[in-house]
Amino acid sequence: MEPDTPARPKLPPLVRMIVRRLLSASVVLLIVTVVVFAFIHAAPGGPEQAIAGREATPEQLEAIREANHLNDPLWQQYARYAVSLAHLDLGTSYTRNEPVATSIATAAGVTLPLLLATWVLSTILGAMLGLFTARRQGSRADRAVVGFTVVGASSPVFATGILVSYIFGVRLGWLPTLGVGDGGLDTVRHLALPVLTTTVVLLASTTRFARVRFGQVLDEDQVTFARARGLSSQYIVRTIVLKNSAVQMITLAGAVLVAMTGGLVVVEQVYGLPGIGTLLITGITMRDIPIVQGVTLVVAVLVVLINLVVDVLCFVVDPRLRKGLETEA
Repeated sequence: MEPDTPARPKLPPLVRMIVRRLLSASVVLLIVTVVVFAFIHAAPGGPEQAIAGREATPEQLEAIREANHLNDPLWQQYARYAVSLAHLDLGTSYTRNEPVATSIATAAGVTLPLLLATWVLSTILGAMLGLFTARRQGSRADRAVVGFTVVGASSPVFATGILVSYIFGVRLGWLPTLGVGDGGLDTVRHLALPVLTTTVVLLASTTRFARVRFGQVLDEDQVTFARARGLSSQYIVRTIVLKNSAVQMITLAGAVLVAMTGGLVVVEQVYGLPGIGTLLITGITMRDIPIVQGVTLVVAVLVVLINLVVDVLCFVVDPRLRKGLETEA
């Protein structure tokens, strides 16, 4: 009689979920690299003119193409790019003559403070305003906040940036409107208007989402029952409303962070900030292929990581998700 084969130990549900997400993310990132590579090579023109300048001769342009392997078949160029990525090498910028990773790290020093400050302010203030108006639906304060969300959500980022810059920078002269400053408090002053602009735009959406979600929870039977028992409003908010809205608020925070990765491109252009968005726009304009590919890939990885963190936090917070994964096993 053959001995029973010992059962292989099962991975915990959270680990299985992370592994599945990472596998699917790998496919997504592969598709991103292929699509970006195809689009940038399908565009007319090449980077050799930007590298050599307007006075370059045809011989010089051809030499640049040969030196950067731009005459090779596309599949060879992509294979070379994929091998470099496997070694965590994003390549060298054509126009900056430095590693792409160095250019991205320098630009990230400008973008990350702006990103984090805006994310924290828009998420926290949006949740607070949403809860405030959800508890006072129909009041003057509620109508005022709803009006703000409608105007804010329908206003383009660049228009809001120009308006904020004119009022606080040009008209009142309180804050600088261009550049990143010389460090310390000067940098904080230079980033104040970009943070304000992005926060105003995002705050409209976060407030509206939070108001709807908190309003739904406040209308549930368990809240009505808790009020009938004479429980205080503060207790109901802490133990029922916030708890039952935790997953949606975590998802909202992740969605805001993802949305900002694209919105900051416009803000950096309005305020002349040398961040990731400006680096990408410059790379596209100058046909700097390694810069465009590197920035796009880094942003894609950031979005994937944000979504993964959101999924993990929702799994930890909501026992129903844990039970669902355990049932699948």
